Amino acid sequence: MDQEAIALTIEAFKEVGINYIVTLPEEPTHDLVQRIREDPYFETVTVPSEGCGITFCGGASLGGRRCVFITGIAGLLVGSWALSQMGPTFSIPLFIMASYRGDFGDLSGVQGTTLYTFNQVGEPLLQALRIPYRIADHKPTLKRLVRDSYLATLQFDAPAVLLLTGEVLW
Repeated sequence: MDQEAIALTIEAFKEVGINYIVTLPEEPTHDLVQRIREDPYFETVTVPSEGCGITFCGGASLGGRRCVFITGIAGLLVGSWALSQMGPTFSIPLFIMASYRGDFGDLSGVQGTTLYTFNQVGEPLLQALRIPYRIADHKPTLKRLVRDSYLATLQFDAPAVLLLTGEVLW
């Protein structure tokens, strides 16, 4: 992840009081997670699976923690059953940031139909689950989008997703 984007993201987390970070390791957000782990302001938890990350972060939110689940679009897709239970069923304020592989100019190294599938399935799945989302593809708007996406979870009492792509990641 781009160093300027990392700094903007961390600033936004601190401005809204996010200090509990749930992660599922993946390459595009590795540098962000590493910087967060080095910052004593944050407490981090690494989870073994996508559904575990979504439910763990949801539980932390219900317990009053200001948290975010950082994963990739594949993690979002795999964890979609857990995510579907957080919205209309239980009204859990859950913030997820996911790298959005499959965008034009994707430099992740994922090839062919897998990359195309991420692009074709990610947004329609979020729409079908009625999960509000935004796409962060420019650094000048990143900080505002991080803040607004997190605050939307509190306002809606429901999940919201910020998909990271474009110059933010690559």
